This record gives sequence, C-alpha cells and structure tokens, in this order.
Amino acid sequence: MSKQTESKPESLPGERRFVALWAVPRSVSTAFEKTFSCRTDTRVVHEPYTDCYYFGPERRSARYGNQPQQADYDARAAAQAVFSVAAPVVFVKDLAFQAGPYLTDNLLTRITSTFIIRHPRRVLRSLTPLKGNFTEDEFGYTALHALFTRIRSELGHPPVVVEGDAFRRHPETVLRGYCEQVRLPFQESMLSWRNGRIRRWSEAEEQSQAKWHTTLESSHTILPPDDEAEVAVPRERQAQYERAVEIYEELARSLPDPVSPPRDTASTSAPT
Repeated sequence: MSKQTESKPESLPGERRFVALWAVPRSVSTAFEKTFSCRTDTRVVHEPYTDCYYFGPERRSARYGNQPQQADYDARAAAQAVFSVAAPVVFVKDLAFQAGPYLTDNLLTRITSTFIIRHPRRVLRSLTPLKGNFTEDEFGYTALHALFTRIRSELGHPPVVVEGDAFRRHPETVLRGYCEQVRLPFQESMLSWRNGRIRRWSEAEEQSQAKWHTTLESSHTILPPDDEAEVAVPRERQAQYERAVEIYEELARSLPDPVSPPRDTASTSAPT
C-alpha cells in the first residue's frame, strides 16, 4: 500500500460529516450516490480517485492513455477534493480498487466508511460489455475485501454494508436503514429526481466516466433489478469469479438484515 500524506484543510464553522461509499464496479453505487445528491444537506464527490489510478503520477493503469491535464493529480489532490467541500454532509463515492492505494489512515479516521456489494454474476454480466479485458483489480472484489478488512481490523471501525440489488428492490427500506446506521436523517427527496445526471463530463472523461452512467442519467428514480438470466463464466475467469463469490458472501454477512446471496446461475464456458 502506498503511504501518502495530505494537508488538512482549514476547519469550517459547524461540524461536517464525511461518509464514503466504497464499491465494486457495476454495483449500483452511482445510483446510490445519486440519492444523496438529492438531500438538502449533502454534496457528493464522485470518484475523486479515478484520475489518481488511471492518469496521475502514481497511476496503476494506463488503460485510457495519457491525460496531460491530470498528470499531476495525486492522492493529495483527491483528498483536497473531498475535504474542501463546504456542506454539512459530504458523501464520497468511489471504487475500492481506484481509491485503496491512495487512502491514508488519517483520511479513513475522519470519514464513515461504508460498502456496497453486488453478486459477481450480475457484475460480470454488466461489466463485460463495457470492459471485456478487465483485470483482477478492475473486477473490484479483492480490492474491496482488502479495504473492508483494513477498516474493520486495523482501524477498528464496524463495517456498514448494503447490497446493490436489495437496494434496487426496496430503495426506501434500504436507504432508511443505511441513514440510521450512518446517523443521518432519511429524506424523502432521496427517492426521485428530475435529472439523472451526475455532473457534466469533459470529452476526456468519455471512457473513464461518461459511458458508465447512461442508464442512471436517463432515469428519474431507482430502477428495479432486471431478470435473473444465466451468465456464462469463461473458463479463464472461473477462479477469479469463484474468489469474488467468496468475498461477496463474506461481506454479505455484515448486512443489517441478512440478504441471501442470489442463486448462482453462472456456468462455465469455453474460452471465446
């Protein structure tokens, strides 16, 4: 893990609450984030570590090439993007694999960390058309597990976990329970919106951001999950998939109301 330092911003009048949602890809995390953007007391910070991971001086991947305007964007800049926000509640959403390498203990002690999971079968089905050559890191489960373990074991913080498809089936129930766990009042405004946009994307963000959020940005509320179609797991991804299922099931045990993992309808297929 890379050790980083970040400068502490000047304190603002009144107490601010920082809540983070750490996710795997395609886990309905951005829709969950959207609900918090509809609160009257909250501002959201969307994936401040994406540019660290893909473009910054300590990047872990060159998948999207070079972005000269982000070449100096580092952990300090990402932390500043979080802690400089002036609002009673600051809600941060990011993928664990993007954020994990750059998160300091100091940062983690100042925020309430929560996690969103989704069965690997559904993540695989959604992720493959968008990023068919995803890495183990980009699949997200091992990174999520590492961050979950770090927060639970090393920092001693009790984990807060939500399940993406349970959220889609019962958005109000899940949001009410989540708000109670993070000690925030639930607001009815979280359940619908006029405009599903997260923010305006630059041309350079088309691959790393914009294309991932088209369904949400055309919506006005939380959409129910689709059918339980069978997913073919390529043979070369079978071990990776099985590890992800084990991690999902471990974190699912921390759900406030036990959610039985969906029936595994994935099958192994020959390499394509």
